[in-house]
Amino acid sequence: MKKIFAVLIMVVLLMSLSGCGAKQTSVTPSNPNPQPQTKIIKIDSDPQGATVYIDNNPPVTTPADVKLAVGWHYVEFRKDGYQSYVIKDFEVKEGATVIKAKLEKVPSGGTLGVVGNIAFDTVPHIACCSAAAIAYSNIFYGGTYTVSGVTSLNSFDIVFPSGKKVHFDTKVASVERRRFSKDVTFNEIGVYKVVSKSGQENAFEVCYKPTILSPTPQMNDIFVDGDKNAIAVPVGSEVDAKVLITDVKGNPIRNTALGVYGLKTDKDGIANFKAKVERKDSYAYEIYVNGKSAPVKAYANLLIFGYDYAKFTKDGTLVESTTKNVKATVQPALLPVFKSGKVIEENNHIYMPYGTFGTKIIEIYKGAGTGGDTIISHPKDPSVIYTNAFISKDGGNTFEKLGEKLDAIAVDPENPNIVLGWSRFEPKYILKSKDYGLHFEKLANVNINLVNNFVVQILIDPKNPKRVYVATWKGLYVSNDGADTFEPVNGQFGIVDSIAISTKDSNLLLVGCEKGIMRSEDSGKTWSITRKNPNVNFMKCIVFDLKNPDTIYANSMYDGLLASNDSGKTWQSLHRFDLEDPQSIAVNPLNSNIIYVASFRDGIYRSVDYGKTFEKLDFPVGSETGITFGSDGKLYVIDDGVPFTLSNSGKFVPLDGKRFLIGGPDWKIIDNELFIDISSIKTDGMRCKIGKDYIEFYKVCDMVP
Repeated sequence: MKKIFAVLIMVVLLMSLSGCGAKQTSVTPSNPNPQPQTKIIKIDSDPQGATVYIDNNPPVTTPADVKLAVGWHYVEFRKDGYQSYVIKDFEVKEGATVIKAKLEKVPSGGTLGVVGNIAFDTVPHIACCSAAAIAYSNIFYGGTYTVSGVTSLNSFDIVFPSGKKVHFDTKVASVERRRFSKDVTFNEIGVYKVVSKSGQENAFEVCYKPTILSPTPQMNDIFVDGDKNAIAVPVGSEVDAKVLITDVKGNPIRNTALGVYGLKTDKDGIANFKAKVERKDSYAYEIYVNGKSAPVKAYANLLIFGYDYAKFTKDGTLVESTTKNVKATVQPALLPVFKSGKVIEENNHIYMPYGTFGTKIIEIYKGAGTGGDTIISHPKDPSVIYTNAFISKDGGNTFEKLGEKLDAIAVDPENPNIVLGWSRFEPKYILKSKDYGLHFEKLANVNINLVNNFVVQILIDPKNPKRVYVATWKGLYVSNDGADTFEPVNGQFGIVDSIAISTKDSNLLLVGCEKGIMRSEDSGKTWSITRKNPNVNFMKCIVFDLKNPDTIYANSMYDGLLASNDSGKTWQSLHRFDLEDPQSIAVNPLNSNIIYVASFRDGIYRSVDYGKTFEKLDFPVGSETGITFGSDGKLYVIDDGVPFTLSNSGKFVPLDGKRFLIGGPDWKIIDNELFIDISSIKTDGMRCKIGKDYIEFYKVCDMVP
């Protein structure tokens, strides 16, 4: 199960928010194409007047005719008052003539959001993680707002800080819903409660309105689409902040204490304070206002955000950075680890190796993330490669979309065209394809309880493709007729997170579940626990060594990398990697002393001595990383939806980058290494500034990982 991250609403608002090296040889351009075939595409929206961002090009306004290269493009429509509309992989081909988006309107007003079982729908809100989460209030002192929405209650009250009440009676809208609407003026500062006769109580806050004043550094001064009301602080530093405090109409609030961090306005309504951001550890940051610990939302909608910084000379030498003095004992999982690297200047482009400036692939390419977190090389035909959403039949040179985006996928070991899958978008069915996943049929009456369930893995017996196992949150199921029908496997597993079949004896099964690792020698009729969990955690991946099937590796969220040399009867802990993904471990089928591990949000590690020692490879990973070997010994990685392979020179090179590396800067493969044109980086969370003698990088910190 993926880690569930606490995502603050402010973060969502923010993010929706030359002394060059010698000329290189063996330069293979991959993007842009020197002479691409182009087509005129009409860009339109309903309503018109939307701003459209295509790849890394200047925006256009609908309607517009745009010349686009044949191939894949990232397209995003934005219009004030409407939800953004994104197409991550629009294909321009011979028949393509138009891209049109129907935009959904966002209700206008201040943000009240979802409060318990009362949803205020005429004011925009962002529901975080749960429909019952209290959304961030963007209601300011003195404002009058139409508060309306739906509820199951007959009536409720909004109670002001003074105790004054505004009563709402609701009217029937449907069998289960009632509607309400009333104009309310919020003329008191403090916490407002929403209460009902049933005793339910929730709250939101009304504050004065803060506006950042110059010369306070702001996020939108540094980053594209940075939040206009966020103070920008370099990590490890302190800045002087100056904020005007007003009512909703802009009238200054003079000589008034704000009640937090000792903040007080002067005769002009201005509050001065110091803001600081410190790195707490590799996963978190600490914010201080006037020396006191503070959240990202310091006051009302005023945000404080940290950013990392690095400066290079024009030859690629790192001069300074905010991450330069990170302790060696701290794994820089979420840090941009800036390091020296080559710089190649060519045709008004400035290229540096991917990873030099410490960012993840999904942070600079908006087209990333479409491929999933699983990558499979077919055991009999290594030219066939599957991900959760794509298929390649030419060894990864080109990919095409599957008919469904799958959460779990398995390929028949004898027939690379036969695919089984499960998708949360078709949760009641196991899906089957006979044409390489381009079209799927829904298998009915499979006798698997898929109601409120999740399929985490599908496994086909390599010696008997008619036998299929399905691991779910509600147990393990088996089919003996090629997935036409299933029956539950006897065993008290709880949530099942992984299953593996011995390559020597397919009667030997290993299951990773809530209890630990369970082992069966009779195809699942009886089970024994060979590795107990010390607490409720999961075994996400179990891998047999193909050359030495008595050797097995497993990953535990508690113990890290485990190994067994007796077919899973006993286990020992090798290294405490953070292993999260279902494909965290890969053993070379030709040289079983070579093991690769994808550590969650940290990096990829390699061992050449059966896991006794590991070295970290130079490849910055994102939050979803899968790793596997082909039968020919070629290593594949999928990182935040982008597939890579390890080149002979030991560098990770993207597969079909023209499809996946879109909506971001130009790039090239130079001497079997991915180089990024830093001069064309234009993202919400990163900026590159190129001077006469230096290169500077600015990167927004993930304040709530």
